[in-house]
Amino acid sequence: MKRSVQVEIAGQTLTIRSDEGPDYVQQLAEFVDGHLQLLGGNKRINSAANAQRIALLVAMQIADELFREKDLHQRFRRKVHERLLGLRLALDQHEQRLAASEAAADNLDEPPSA
Repeated sequence: MKRSVQVEIAGQTLTIRSDEGPDYVQQLAEFVDGHLQLLGGNKRINSAANAQRIALLVAMQIADELFREKDLHQRFRRKVHERLLGLRLALDQHEQRLAASEAAADNLDEPPSA
């Protein structure tokens, strides 16, 4: 169920409708506001053009963070997949050796045929 949450970003009060809880929405707003303050030099954004420029820079910065995290996640998944394949191969080889050993042991237990 969507709930309305009021947050403040760059001195503007916004109402956000979200399925997430108010604390999460507030964290997002603080994250964005923090980026705006860093790029805006902790000063009030006094012109619409300047506000738009800084907002676009923040969007680019957040998109960069997202892309880097996605890349890290993909590399991690690839590494896990490669290790699983290696483990699967090692397990298959081990099972083949066990089967061969059991077959050899069974042949030793059989009396020689005349």
